[in-house]
Amino acid sequence: MVFRTSALWRKKSEVGHDQNQEGVVPRTRAAFGLGAALLIVLRAGPGIAAEPTRLVMPVVYGTHLPGLGEPAARLAKLVKQLSGGAIELDLKQPGDGTEPQEILDKVSRGQVDAGFATANFWAAKVPAAALFGGFPFGPDAKGYVDWFFAGNGLKLYQEMYDEAELNVHVIPCAFGGSEASGWFAKEIRKPEDLKGFRMRGFGLGGRVMSRLGANTVLVPGGKLGKAFDKHEIDGAEFLTPAVDERQRLQDHAKLIYVPGWHQPETVFELLINQDRWNALDDQQQAVLDTACRAMLLATLAESPLLQGQALADLAKDGVRVETWSDEMMSAFRRAWNVVAQEEGSRDPFFKKVFDDLEKFRAGQPSAEPSSASSAP
Repeated sequence: MVFRTSALWRKKSEVGHDQNQEGVVPRTRAAFGLGAALLIVLRAGPGIAAEPTRLVMPVVYGTHLPGLGEPAARLAKLVKQLSGGAIELDLKQPGDGTEPQEILDKVSRGQVDAGFATANFWAAKVPAAALFGGFPFGPDAKGYVDWFFAGNGLKLYQEMYDEAELNVHVIPCAFGGSEASGWFAKEIRKPEDLKGFRMRGFGLGGRVMSRLGANTVLVPGGKLGKAFDKHEIDGAEFLTPAVDERQRLQDHAKLIYVPGWHQPETVFELLINQDRWNALDDQQQAVLDTACRAMLLATLAESPLLQGQALADLAKDGVRVETWSDEMMSAFRRAWNVVAQEEGSRDPFFKKVFDDLEKFRAGQPSAEPSSASSAP
């Protein structure tokens, strides 16, 4: 079985070619800019500060997790290399003094210097945060890079936290990959099959499922296997295929649907206490900014391969990887349009960000919604 990764949602005629028509930003130009910034810091060389600057940084996922956790460890190594040892990120694993959901507030209050997380964790407090972490029918990794560096994405990202009166400086810092649509105990052939369907899910994707009649339930990730075995749930959205495989979900369910329409990409952010950021000199700030740009570029290239290989390995382990029908994808999109409108009505800044992103995407070369991976 051959799996196509998210990059292959684009038309073949678009791959590798710049789009130069008026109003269209080449999808490769922003990525090239990431590498150019890296060269500036490399040329600057070591010796930024006489004494190492140490930033305590809790992470949202354990660094042993492929794609979701290990980018934080790679970032710390890269920052140390670029700064010649003058800046050290002191990583704290989840639960080592800080729970994942506490990272934003602790960084804002200065209880820790920095945090490595995904903005989806704060969506209940800051609704627009979901638009920066990954949301239904949202951009793929390249789409986010374009919007961040050739549109208003970076400006709006910082403005979101400023509007919420959170004392943080934010830098988009890595991609965790796209998710599959979830694990299922039975087939879903038509929208009516979701009526009463017990689905483990949360956030905006969970609300889409609820609109289609599913009963969304919260089950801790560590208890998903038992929930399937005891027939307490019919389906579950968890993390990316690479992490799902590591958690051995294939021992408890044998059906995956793709694409992962509910979260086509996962964006990681580096949060730094604003006072701590202001105290850094220009070169120290440049090191952190450039390291994140380099991580964005690296994970943009690596994540589709990682997730595609995980799906292929799961198929070898007896998991069926099925593609959603056009009818189901249309139903998901219609429900999402309603949810997005509702959220925009509740939160003006959500609407501001969503409208800006949609306008930007409308000016880009046409591409189908991205996903973690798709089966032929």
